[in-house]
Amino acid sequence: MEIRVVIDLPAPPNEVWNYLRDVTKHSEWMIDTVSVQVTSKILEGPGLTFDCLTAVGPFRVHDHMEVLEWEPDHLMGVQHAGIVSGFGRFTLLPNAGGTRFCWDESIQLRWHFGGKLGERVAKPILAGIWKRNLRGLRRRIIERQEAGLGLEPGGLINVGSEWELRHYGPEHVVRTGTRGLDLSREAEALVAVNAAGFPVPRFVEQLEPSSIVMERLDGPTMLEDLTSRPWTLGKHAKNLARLHRALGAVAAPSHWERVSEGESVVHLDLHPGNIKISSRGPVVLNWSRSARGSSAFDAAVTYVILRTGVSRNGRFARLLIGTLRKRFANVFLKEFGASEVVSRVREAAELRLLDPDLSSHEREAVFALARDELD
Repeated sequence: MEIRVVIDLPAPPNEVWNYLRDVTKHSEWMIDTVSVQVTSKILEGPGLTFDCLTAVGPFRVHDHMEVLEWEPDHLMGVQHAGIVSGFGRFTLLPNAGGTRFCWDESIQLRWHFGGKLGERVAKPILAGIWKRNLRGLRRRIIERQEAGLGLEPGGLINVGSEWELRHYGPEHVVRTGTRGLDLSREAEALVAVNAAGFPVPRFVEQLEPSSIVMERLDGPTMLEDLTSRPWTLGKHAKNLARLHRALGAVAAPSHWERVSEGESVVHLDLHPGNIKISSRGPVVLNWSRSARGSSAFDAAVTYVILRTGVSRNGRFARLLIGTLRKRFANVFLKEFGASEVVSRVREAAELRLLDPDLSSHEREAVFALARDELD
């Protein structure tokens, strides 16, 4: 049985593809799809497999799918195996108004669904459902445009050693890894800790392995606020320790690599520069290094960063931060629990030394701290 349905979408092929490439989102616009569960280790490209629960009237069927064709911005081909078997293909063709989306299916029904006779009855029903699905896809594309999604990244907001942050519509930002940084772990961490009630930016979508979209947060970082208002040192140091304690109550996914004893989510770069002071309070940013371990070890890594990190700010800010650093670290240490942290400093220092972006001055300071020789 051969079925083709077509619709014109008001967006270019690359924008449509950026939404289509995440198969778990197909249930957002396919009215007959109840859920999509990825079953392979890979999330994109040939070899991606997933299970799809489909409902047509009173019938519910589970189909196993495997992606066989994958041409970014142009084509996705999927093989079905289940009660309904066959092959489906999405083709994206540029046109004057955006994209012509063609959905072709070549499927066979099992004998207990009537075989060839059943196909005659099913064909107009399925074609009607899939036409409604494509109208749903069109509505979803328009909704994303109105929400500022599916856009080209805008002006630069900030840049780090491995990433850059840009505007992405009025309410979102896009964080893109440079130098080959994969942000898939960060995307997973944002979803996991947000579900546990920990303060992080709301994750919106992953455009590609190195690029994720998040809610836009206004306000200074904790470091910026500390620099401009040094009298807030005690409050900020205590809040940093409390954030560590709260994160320690969040269980890490079991497949994450372990960096120490414990089963908690650890950030491994949780310092004042990675905390935004937003209208809803402190919000923790930049989760690309997150792993599984203990909150005490994570706090020890933070302590090493506080004692040895070098600010890239202006000269006055560097002088001020240098003066306040040890005091801030000591308040943080006391609030979290000094004995838990100090016993793990050497181990945390070893992890810190693996960072290729450390300056020679920072490396010397980390070595000195590990040897208990840092003033």
